[in-house]
Amino acid sequence: MPKKYKNPQFSKPSSSVHPSLSSSPSVTSKNGFSTTTSSTTTVNELIQHLRRSQAPSAADRARDDTNTRTVHPSLKAILQVADTPPPRPRPGMRVTGGRRARGPAGPPPPTSWLTHSIHAPSHLRRSKTGGNGLKTELPTLERLDRLPGIHLPKESTLIHQTLKSLARNWQWHIEYDRHYLATLPMRYKEALLSYIAVYSGVGVGRLGLYTLFLDETELEDATGSETLTHLDLATSIGSFLTLKELIAYFTKQPHQASDPSSTSANYIESAISASDSAPADADNIIPDSWDTPSLFSASLISTPSPRFPALTHLSLSHSPSASWRFLLALAPHLATLTHLSLAYWPVPSLTPNSKTCSTTSPVGNVDYGASNFYSESDGDWSEAVGILRRLGRKTCCLKWLDLEGCGGWIEALGWEEPPREDGIEKIGAAGGGAVDWNGCWRAVEVVKVGQGLIPECLVEDEGGGGGEDWRRILKGSGPSSSGPIAMRPGTASEPGGAEWDGASEREKLRVKKELQAWLKTELDVSKAETAVRNIRRRGGGGGGGKPVVFQRGWSAWWIAEALKEREADHPQTR
Repeated sequence: MPKKYKNPQFSKPSSSVHPSLSSSPSVTSKNGFSTTTSSTTTVNELIQHLRRSQAPSAADRARDDTNTRTVHPSLKAILQVADTPPPRPRPGMRVTGGRRARGPAGPPPPTSWLTHSIHAPSHLRRSKTGGNGLKTELPTLERLDRLPGIHLPKESTLIHQTLKSLARNWQWHIEYDRHYLATLPMRYKEALLSYIAVYSGVGVGRLGLYTLFLDETELEDATGSETLTHLDLATSIGSFLTLKELIAYFTKQPHQASDPSSTSANYIESAISASDSAPADADNIIPDSWDTPSLFSASLISTPSPRFPALTHLSLSHSPSASWRFLLALAPHLATLTHLSLAYWPVPSLTPNSKTCSTTSPVGNVDYGASNFYSESDGDWSEAVGILRRLGRKTCCLKWLDLEGCGGWIEALGWEEPPREDGIEKIGAAGGGAVDWNGCWRAVEVVKVGQGLIPECLVEDEGGGGGEDWRRILKGSGPSSSGPIAMRPGTASEPGGAEWDGASEREKLRVKKELQAWLKTELDVSKAETAVRNIRRRGGGGGGGKPVVFQRGWSAWWIAEALKEREADHPQTR
């Protein structure tokens, strides 16, 4: 029987030697065949080849240089050592407003998420006009003349465009034009702060405020802050400037003046840091020579002084992180103030985050703060009145007060503590539990209490009058009603059928509720105005019965008629 032959499917690979171990290394020729060279490669050549192939790149060498040991600055000039390059910024770090902060992890949130968020930037939280039943008559964040008496250029001038451009690029100018901002005339500094509050979006910031008001001892040709009368810090408190930092800045600390002709960035930073530090103790001062005359007398004379001695107008409106506790701490520096703006501030409270908290005492559970969650609904404004009285003791020269957007606690202005059960009479003509309108605030003449918004149905039309749409909205009749279910022709299962327009009805109901809330706040303002006038009328001397003018931001007769009808239909709202 013949023998069967099978073709092998697998073959053993031939053993080969590494070129570095062979005595005659092979070299590949141009035609692809391997040839053997007659010259041998030594071990030193192989080591040099590996060193060249594994040499670090230029980027790696630059990174390694930053990790080397540094030399003290005083020894660099002696040893002739070059300056160490700064380390590369870590990912996710940003420097804004003179501070270094780490952003949140992940991509930025969509704009739609921030539109209705309380933590969103101010330029995203602005209420826009259109289809919501409310119309902004005077946009709150777009008015430059919030403080009366401030010098503002006309919109058709070059100065207006220049200040507007400075405000929109404020962070850039702080970094690169910091040596020239302090030399601006005082009237332009006052106007620039108002432009920054409107167009910058983040406020003046701590570094901008410190740089803007350097004096001659800190920077050559600087105009200082001694003659400043208007200080507009709207939208600035809370962004990159806190009230605690503002309190420290209002007191000008004495420090050793350096060469004022120096215009380096390091000098400005040292001057800013020196203004924050406390003055040195006279006992710890080491003189250069014991023959220095008037050493101890000079140290005793250098006492802290006010930075704004002529300040009369101050605006702290639209503060994202308003704090009444820090405002009371700032009040001792506001003795010369005649105009104060606290627009859109929250309800006066020293513990705003503890309204729902309680603590244990021998008599049982008591409220942690001076007010609780139900104080406002119960009409108890004792804590708010106490804070306003403490503020009034430090601002006796006040004549003008801006409380726009504070309709939620406007009743506290005329609230009086009810009589005690033990029959003890109140102290003073205005009562012991009321704002001191006949004492510390006897000079107040104007209080702005507008809401900043006017319902669209109450806005003056083209003919110079007001429509009757607000009556239909409130009474639920006519095309704008929200009472009965509105039916419209539709393409339902049957021809000529009807379907309910849910979106339209929800919009009408929302407009009705907003109009009712607006009218209720206006009635609360009327109640507070009447109470304040009664307190002034009962007071003798000081106040002399001088009335206080409440400016609401409107003067239309049809709005007054709507308030009268609303009060007649719902007398309990007052």
